[in-house]
Amino acid sequence: MINFPTPFFDELLYSVLARYHHSSGNESGKKTLRDLFSSSNVAAITAYSGHLYRLYTLIPGKAIPISYILEHHTLIPYYRPFIPKYRFEKILHNLVHTNCQSIYMWMGLPPSGVKMPRFLRYCIQCVRTDRLKSGLAYWHRSHQLAGVSVCPEHQCYLLESPILYAQKEKKHMFIPLEAILSASFPASLQGIDKEINIAQKAVDLLNSNYDSLNLNAIREQYFDKLQSLGFLTPGGKIKFRELIPRFNSFYGTTLLEEFGCVVDKRSEDTWLHKILRKPRHSAHPLRHLLVQYFLNLDLKSIAVNNQKHNTTAFGHGPWPCLNKASAHFQEKVIKSVRVTRCSSTAKPVGTFQCSCGFIYSRRGPDQTETDIYRVGRIKQLGAEWMKKLNELSLNPALSLREKARRLGVDPGTVKKYLNYSESAKDCSSTNRSIRHKLKRQRQNYSDKRVPYQRVDWKRRDEILAQNIEKTATTLKSNYKRRISRSIILQKLHCTTMIHTKQEKLPLSRAKLERVVETTEQYHERKRLMG
Repeated sequence: MINFPTPFFDELLYSVLARYHHSSGNESGKKTLRDLFSSSNVAAITAYSGHLYRLYTLIPGKAIPISYILEHHTLIPYYRPFIPKYRFEKILHNLVHTNCQSIYMWMGLPPSGVKMPRFLRYCIQCVRTDRLKSGLAYWHRSHQLAGVSVCPEHQCYLLESPILYAQKEKKHMFIPLEAILSASFPASLQGIDKEINIAQKAVDLLNSNYDSLNLNAIREQYFDKLQSLGFLTPGGKIKFRELIPRFNSFYGTTLLEEFGCVVDKRSEDTWLHKILRKPRHSAHPLRHLLVQYFLNLDLKSIAVNNQKHNTTAFGHGPWPCLNKASAHFQEKVIKSVRVTRCSSTAKPVGTFQCSCGFIYSRRGPDQTETDIYRVGRIKQLGAEWMKKLNELSLNPALSLREKARRLGVDPGTVKKYLNYSESAKDCSSTNRSIRHKLKRQRQNYSDKRVPYQRVDWKRRDEILAQNIEKTATTLKSNYKRRISRSIILQKLHCTTMIHTKQEKLPLSRAKLERVVETTEQYHERKRLMG
């Protein structure tokens, strides 16, 4: 691939790829797909493009990071705050490494009932502005959000193009906006106030960098507002018989029908009931925005209060360093805590990082004052801990258990980091040399530090990449099925490693993508084999 276009501000990734197709001179979309993804089996999806890792590796100089593409040229940031973190990580994995067919399920879009755009849309005023600034018009991602019917910048209604939002027929075609524009445009019509405000709130959400928010904390803020507006009983229950008519009147039936967000006043199980009850399911961001606009809540203040709610689950800092090898053990020197949610219990998990390199976490919320001295899991031991370990290792009078007690870990951890296993038969010559050196240091009571031996991932990556190519070559001579990613990894017994250590094995992953057979390649090999 050469001359990959620089993405414009607010440009949809599909638009960037369409511009590449136009400038490349390729006669077919399949040729463009091979340029972009090394495969013509990838679909030209307008809303959510998968296989981003392949695209990243093929862009000259790897000039555009995957994180930048996701944050600035996809719709993902619009959904992220209202999706649990564990599920959002699965969504990212789909986008980066697969064809993202299951992304709609993980995002909860099919059952939400919210009406998605049928076609890609554009703004007449933006077309004129883009041509002046950038030399051509392009597809804006902010124009493709559900619930956005007007341009948030120019406040005029968006126009529908003939390009389907979810491509089903023309899966190998990239169509730039300039290709469908006519010489003249109809007059642009101004949107109504509520449509403009909703569009601006949606784009503010899209351009925010909020991580997954605590839905329970959001619900508490909704309840505070409902109470101030008189929609709660003295017992704290919502007066839905009064709330729903006011909500419907505020927006109007026509607008709610356009959004797919009508609230039936005769039902006791509407989307409004679900979003205000204890959160068991994710709600579409548009519905959260509708509730927030109705209650006169600001998204930024919600996010700030959300962070305060999460932090108070572990009290107010500073928090103690629980590195027993450190001179400041149990002193309150940690000034911040990062709070996430446990994927199995939904309880807050606090991660505490000290300047000495020691990182630990525990599940909250804290119940007693002594909970701040409790470690749930040690995530990183740090340089000071390793230094103390090396000092203790030089004293032969200390038992393994005593060393573990002084370091605040179990004996197995000490054994792991000191390589006590003298009988290991598969150790490398380097490891043997280090063990002999350590033995001499114990005998001589020297002060030299024992280096901690880590896996040479660069060398392992090189060897694994070579083995992947050899295995694929062997399979092509006698294997009667398509040579897939899974069969190669099975033969090498490295399926788990390639998935869990993917960032450390770039050569192996790239090699794997190159040697895997497409359907066409498999049929051609099968024909030659007779």
